[in-house]
Amino acid sequence: MRKPQNLVYGVDDLPPARVGLLSALQQVAFLSALLSVPSIALANLGLDDDQFLRLAAATLFCSGFVLVLQGFGIGGVGARLFYPLQCTTAAIPALVYASSAGLSLAENFTMVGMVGVSQVLFSFVIFRLRAIFTVEVAGLAVFLIGVGLGQQGLFLVLDLPPDRPDAIAHLTIVGVTLATLVILHVYVQSRLRLFTNLIGLCVGMVLSVALGQLDPHDLRLFADARVVDFPRPPLFGWAFNLGAVIPFMVTGFVFALTSMGVQTIAQRNNDRDWKSPDLVSIGRGIRAEGVMHMVAGFLNAMPMVASGGAVALAAASGCTARALAFWTGGLLMTFSLLPKVIGFWLLMPVSVTGALFIFLSTFTTVNGIQLVASRVLDARKVLAIGMGFVAAIAYEPLHRLLDGQVPGLRLFTFSAFAVSILVTVVLLAIFRIGVTRKVVRRFPASGARHDDVANFIEAEGARWSARVDVVQRAAQVTWHALELIGRDYVDPERPVIEVTTRYNDILFDIVLRYEGTAPALASRPPTAEELLENPALAEQLTGFLITRLAPDLKIQRIGSSWELHFRLPV
Repeated sequence: MRKPQNLVYGVDDLPPARVGLLSALQQVAFLSALLSVPSIALANLGLDDDQFLRLAAATLFCSGFVLVLQGFGIGGVGARLFYPLQCTTAAIPALVYASSAGLSLAENFTMVGMVGVSQVLFSFVIFRLRAIFTVEVAGLAVFLIGVGLGQQGLFLVLDLPPDRPDAIAHLTIVGVTLATLVILHVYVQSRLRLFTNLIGLCVGMVLSVALGQLDPHDLRLFADARVVDFPRPPLFGWAFNLGAVIPFMVTGFVFALTSMGVQTIAQRNNDRDWKSPDLVSIGRGIRAEGVMHMVAGFLNAMPMVASGGAVALAAASGCTARALAFWTGGLLMTFSLLPKVIGFWLLMPVSVTGALFIFLSTFTTVNGIQLVASRVLDARKVLAIGMGFVAAIAYEPLHRLLDGQVPGLRLFTFSAFAVSILVTVVLLAIFRIGVTRKVVRRFPASGARHDDVANFIEAEGARWSARVDVVQRAAQVTWHALELIGRDYVDPERPVIEVTTRYNDILFDIVLRYEGTAPALASRPPTAEELLENPALAEQLTGFLITRLAPDLKIQRIGSSWELHFRLPV
């Protein structure tokens, strides 16, 4: 793994204490938006102010706890990467659905533990089902998280009563806050840019005070809040409801796919030579999230999802060090004991919160689009991803229709997020039928031309939508193998080499079959002096290049023929 040039402190670097603290403070400023989501839950679930403060405290603690887990990465739990979690509006539909189905608050928040169970189970199967849970699906999940955040922001900004007397002041605060965030992020090149979110929130807050937009009730609550308070779990109690298992496990499954996308971004940000996701590491990261959600069910905290915006912010600041997880996690857990800090966010007018949500949604949606576009889409994936987008866009009329005609489907159709991901994954699973593609072509042992071989491999790779670099490497290794075998190892009476290619979205297999003798592949290249003294050693150089281009090489005899089997991961 080579550190990209834009990073000052990579994943394994140890930044100075002052850098770690300042970077953690800016991350906390970014992640502070997670406290706005419990405030939305306050309205949807009928929580009082004291319950909100305690819910936010438990959520902050869990957000810091999972960061520490990710940083240590011990016992197969934790990705050993810096990628924070934050609350998301995608979690609210499951909570609201459970409440509408008659669940108590104790049952509602205890069932958050089932989100964790779902993620832990998913973490053990992701590698085996990697052809279905693809980067494109993860990108779709990240994109939908961003869209949901932006929709909630627009709702907070524009959902005003027609006779509201302070509508102009409300919209002025929205415009100034959003303009501040945009100007700082786009036009400021100094280190002030690192604190864009904190500065934007402060500007919006000051303007709200000047225009008299703070709620007197919230001011009294802030004044009365304790400086320090220790959590007393559980907030609502513990109660298990079997009927709510499916919605919460579906939510956990969708959150796991989102985590896959965010971790892919984090891996790509930390490795200049990144080619494909490390699914083993991703599984460990999702497992840590699952453990956190089990703790959240015990404490009665909000469910959370991997934050693509926070990962992008870390890369932009040049510090993605794993040590940052400990700094940020420690600050979040400390703030969870300070109700005054939490109460400050209850003072935040919806105009400021809405502007922040709109701003943050842009990072997440673009990250999702980049993930989807990072792979060439074949016909199957175009259909599956496209249907997922259509399902999300058409969700509102669709779910009313389904609720009326097939009420039982509400267990799976409680949110646009869940419907879109489920449609995509189910279609990809169906399209796996007959997915392995195989093509056979015969080349003369002594007359094969490089262009013919390259055109054959590249044409098949294009038809299968394989990665360009994999196809080019496959063409090179095939040509070198044909040249080596055809020179000395083919039976003169049967001078034909059969080339078979297979591709299944996971591996690109190339098999060369011929009659003759087994080739000798060198473990080291000849030196320049050796080549000058003995030009015949070019064969040794060719054999060495083959082993370097395709380390996963198997030579075996089957019947009267020899096979060279190259396996290239994609």
